[in-house]
Amino acid sequence: MRAPGIGLAAALIVAMMASTAFARDSDISPDQRKAGMKAAPALITAAKLPCTLADARMMGEGVGADKVKSTYYEIACKDALGYVLAVKDKDPTPTAYDCVMMSTPGPDGKPNPSSCKLPGNANPAASLTPVVAQTGRACAVDKARYIGSSPEQSFYEVACHEGGGYILQWPKAAGATPTASMCLAFGPTSNVKCELTPPEQQMVVIDQLVAGSGKTCTVKDRRYIGSTADHSDFFEVACADGKGFMLEADATGKLKQAVDCAKAQNIGGGCTLTDTRLAQTEQNTIYSDLAKKAGFDCAVSKYADFPTQTDGVEVVELACSNRPDGGVGYFPNKGAPIVWDCLRAETEGYKCSYSQPDALYSKFSSQLKARNKGSCVVNGARAYGRTTAGADLIEVACNDGAPGWVLEYAAGSNVPTDLLNCAQASQTGGGGCQLPTNKGH
Repeated sequence: MRAPGIGLAAALIVAMMASTAFARDSDISPDQRKAGMKAAPALITAAKLPCTLADARMMGEGVGADKVKSTYYEIACKDALGYVLAVKDKDPTPTAYDCVMMSTPGPDGKPNPSSCKLPGNANPAASLTPVVAQTGRACAVDKARYIGSSPEQSFYEVACHEGGGYILQWPKAAGATPTASMCLAFGPTSNVKCELTPPEQQMVVIDQLVAGSGKTCTVKDRRYIGSTADHSDFFEVACADGKGFMLEADATGKLKQAVDCAKAQNIGGGCTLTDTRLAQTEQNTIYSDLAKKAGFDCAVSKYADFPTQTDGVEVVELACSNRPDGGVGYFPNKGAPIVWDCLRAETEGYKCSYSQPDALYSKFSSQLKARNKGSCVVNGARAYGRTTAGADLIEVACNDGAPGWVLEYAAGSNVPTDLLNCAQASQTGGGGCQLPTNKGH
């Protein structure tokens, strides 16, 4: 998220601080309060502030950079934010700066000498609690920080007594509803960041939901997924035992549901911290026979299903007890079965978790040798892509640092039907060779 114009109001505050000479102590004379209470009702109306007057004082006078004299007032409101009002000579509409904004330290880090000092404004952060409540969120504000403004709205960070925090966007238009977004929604590339609630403290919200979910889980990892328009928040949790689930919380932070990852494919793109496919062994013999029919000699030791949109087809990852390289079987009810190695499977949209690419190096080396390229002993490989004709492409690198190759496999074949150098392969698309010793060839 980017907030346009952040810093505009902050610059005005700095100018105001530089051009005024107010008493810095908290003593407020009866004359100051009398003058403030007399002027405040008309100023609140002119500024169109959501304020039921509770207290006021005249702060002083000053001449700004525009050489225009201004008079400054502080007002305290019942159950609302207080303000500092700047009233220029011959201008009936005052400029309002709320007390959270005015608590922003100066460029030198020292307290703002023009900050709010009325007793009713002693805790300006807490005065944002009813503003946050208008967003539909539940947050008793402990701390608040002014971030900046655009012509349309102001931005604040709030930290909640319950844990976690939000970025509050408060429109300046009268009657407009503010919005609050979880701090977890603002990643490292955002120019709006939460500073009052460090990342690990933000995660406490997720831990509290886990504790109330009834799930037995030693949390290994967790992440924020996103929020809906009604302020339902979604999170993923990965457990140390390999299981995981999705959590949904309502706007008040209460748990709505906890869904196991195996059943959560339609929530936020599904789980990414957990392998949702459960390893099975009951049909090892059946899948061993199917793999053999496909020309892939695999004594299946375990398997896991991939979801498929095609009726009458099973797509299954296979782990083998008689070989280090597993594969992905495509088993239709009708027609010949196919087993792809784990790199070819990636070009088909399936990623193995039971075996690693290096288990395939010796196979690729043998296939290169069969095509008179025996000098290349493969020490790196990746899924390159697919041709327009449906052939799979696998890029390999050689351990002597010489340029590698791209192996082309026709659909249904486990033997390469063509061999391309990197220059030739670049003509097929796919961005060219990417393995370190192959780049530039």
